[in-house]
Amino acid sequence: MDNVDEDDLSLKFEMLIDHIIAKKSSQPILRDIFGHSSGDWVNFRNYIDKNTYIEEYEGLDVYVCWLTEINSTNDQGRLVAFFENNQLYSQILIFNMNTLKPKA
Repeated sequence: MDNVDEDDLSLKFEMLIDHIIAKKSSQPILRDIFGHSSGDWVNFRNYIDKNTYIEEYEGLDVYVCWLTEINSTNDQGRLVAFFENNQLYSQILIFNMNTLKPKA
C-alpha cells in the first residue's frame, strides 16, 4: 500500500474517532459501548450502515472498548480505546461520563 492510501486510511481513522466521540448524534453509540463490560472490544461496523462504511470508512477494521480511568476523582472518567486491525492504528481518549446526556 502506498503512502497516499496509508494517509487516507489514517485520516479516515481520525474521522471515525471524531464521529463516535465528538458528535452529539453519536451519544446512542457511546451508550451502547459503555453498556458492554469494561475491556469488551466491539466492532465499530455494528454502529454504521453498509453504505456509510463504503462511502466514509472503507478499508478500516476498527474495534472500540472502554476502561475505567483510574485517575478519575469522581468515578465519571472512562478511557475509550480505538484499535484498527489492518494498519495497527490505535488511540486512547479520556471521556467524561457527565457529558453523556440521559436517554430522552
